[in-house]
Amino acid sequence: MFWNNKLTTPNSSSNDDPYTGGSNNLSTDVTQAAPTGWHRTFESLTYRNYQFLWAGNLLINTADWLQILTVGWLMLRMTGGNALLTGTVVGIRSLPILLLGPWAGVLADRVNRRYLIACTQIGLAASAIVFAILVASTDFSSGYTSDSTLKTWHLFAYVIITGILHTLMRPVRQALIPNVVPKSVLRNAMALNATTRTGTRLLGPALGGVLIELLGGFSWNFFIEAGSYSCVIVLMFLMRTPYQTKSTAREESIWNNMKEGLVYIWKNRVILHLIVMTIIPNFVFQPLVFIMPIFVTDALGRSEGMGGLLLSVMGVGGVISTLVIASVGFQLGTGRTVILSLVVGTTSILLMAQIPWIPFTIAMFLIMGFAQTQFRVGNSTLVQSLVPDELRGRVTSVYQFDNGFTPVAVLITSAMVEWIDVITTMTIISSISLCFSISLLLFAKLVKQLE
Repeated sequence: MFWNNKLTTPNSSSNDDPYTGGSNNLSTDVTQAAPTGWHRTFESLTYRNYQFLWAGNLLINTADWLQILTVGWLMLRMTGGNALLTGTVVGIRSLPILLLGPWAGVLADRVNRRYLIACTQIGLAASAIVFAILVASTDFSSGYTSDSTLKTWHLFAYVIITGILHTLMRPVRQALIPNVVPKSVLRNAMALNATTRTGTRLLGPALGGVLIELLGGFSWNFFIEAGSYSCVIVLMFLMRTPYQTKSTAREESIWNNMKEGLVYIWKNRVILHLIVMTIIPNFVFQPLVFIMPIFVTDALGRSEGMGGLLLSVMGVGGVISTLVIASVGFQLGTGRTVILSLVVGTTSILLMAQIPWIPFTIAMFLIMGFAQTQFRVGNSTLVQSLVPDELRGRVTSVYQFDNGFTPVAVLITSAMVEWIDVITTMTIISSISLCFSISLLLFAKLVKQLE
């Protein structure tokens, strides 16, 4: 039976291998000791198929950050500084997760995961090219008018389309990691995979901000985005999945597939607790990224370049965090580190709201990037290590389901900014989240036991 309440971790001595769902039918290197020390930092990148996956995720995330930054500033320019629309147009991309997220997980367990990613990249590249042409046909030099080719509904349509495609792809990208490396390097692989997200905060926003300011337009950012997606298609066809177990999901109906995944999560309380904990980052960290243009202009009195710099600094913190994890792991224990990172991350936002001074803000973004990555890598590593491969797509999709609430969080945050101000909004939200994080630190014993 998949559903049991054993507290099993990646380093557990249990005979039932949580990595394969109880049947250790992989190669012998699956049971080797996990690499440790700074000299083993890039161990997982010695696996050829992981190299393809890592490079693909790097390109996808670069395009993702490029889009987040550019769409936000584009809406800000078109609406004359409307905070509500600026935050909503970026956050609404996560809305399809609420409708399609769990079903995307079912799909990830029923079809070839590599081909599924390749198909979504074709759709993303095509939509980016079409939107880039629309943007290029609009003249922003003389100011945006209602007669311009590009309309605000075009932005909403574009982000919803890309949101649907990202929803279909999201659980597959995570589920593929244990399929291309042995269990002994899973934690290292998860950490290095996180650099493709945190590291692209350096490349994507910085590149996007520079192109906007130097070229005085937005279209080039979307053409680059399309090119990135196109390269991923090639990488997916080159990659293989030697550590993937045979799925039996197609032997059952999609409804039974869905039920099986939900029952597994409900009866495994550790997994359930880890999933619930992800609510905090999506109600605190993510909205901050989406209201970045407002914070930069209103609180700091700066422009696009500073917004790109702050996101890049957050990326530096994330990269440092992932390298530390890949090298020495979680010295305080994975579960305890996950909770502590929430406390540190929410505290940095609270302090940043109280002291809107550029040097201090840069320092807080660095700390926030470090803490956020500690949480995401630690939390996702625990989930992927505990879940059997035949259920990996379904569990991962539910684990990422909280991202679907990001539009709600962004809408609330943007409305508060519009009605009150950005500083007060950040103070209120971070204070509430800090109280919840501290309560987890005090009472979430089951999670704190995870190593």
